[in-house]
Amino acid sequence: MVSVYLSTLSIIMLVNAAFSLKCYQTNKETGETSIIDDNDFMFCTIFPSVLESNSFTKSVADGLKIDELDKPVEKFFEDNGNLYQLLSICLFEKYDWPKVWNPKFNKGKKAPDVEYNLRCICNTDLCNNPNSFSSHINLLTRNE
Repeated sequence: MVSVYLSTLSIIMLVNAAFSLKCYQTNKETGETSIIDDNDFMFCTIFPSVLESNSFTKSVADGLKIDELDKPVEKFFEDNGNLYQLLSICLFEKYDWPKVWNPKFNKGKKAPDVEYNLRCICNTDLCNNPNSFSSHINLLTRNE
């Protein structure tokens, strides 16, 4: 099982080395978005804007390198073929920070809130545009 996983990972790395992926990337300080062409990007990611407490959060985009993968995300994209192709996946994640909060080490600080994130992962050039992610999804369905 481990050898199959390592073989798959090696193949993905070789294919990835031959082709670079272009992703939008949001600068954390300025909020500006630019296009990055990086041979190390395996996927593009976006945290789409969502309605939170009667205001929208701002979308954040980035590229995702193999050493940054939390889980074996690439397995979702392995079965792409002529008939079926996975274009993106979105994960609705919950981080229960209060469960790991220790007031002993954080005297005088307020306990953190539970955090929810919507994160989408895709593997085609510029698939993570923070200004038009939903338009991109609609465009993919019309290009067939």
